[in-house]
Amino acid sequence: MTLVKAITVRDVALVARDRRSALGWSQAQLAAKVGVGREWIIQFEKGKPTAEWGLVLRVLRELGIAIDLQVLHEAPDDAANDLDRILNAATKRKGEA
Repeated sequence: MTLVKAITVRDVALVARDRRSALGWSQAQLAAKVGVGREWIIQFEKGKPTAEWGLVLRVLRELGIAIDLQVLHEAPDDAANDLDRILNAATKRKGEA
């Protein structure tokens, strides 16, 4: 099993395209298996950022690709609190000057 770090839709699409090619499937064959048009597969493989995730998951399942999710950084709420702290500190310094 190969692990790949995918951060963007383009990253996921490249893994899917490579797997499709390794299986010897054409874009049309994959499209037929998933139930989408070939044009959808073409756009997805180009990394279309608005690709519908339900369809992306169907493509990955058909290709035998699983997704494991991992938290890479702190939660957005914590980041917002840090930003508030930074802004408050900057505002206080400005008022002291």
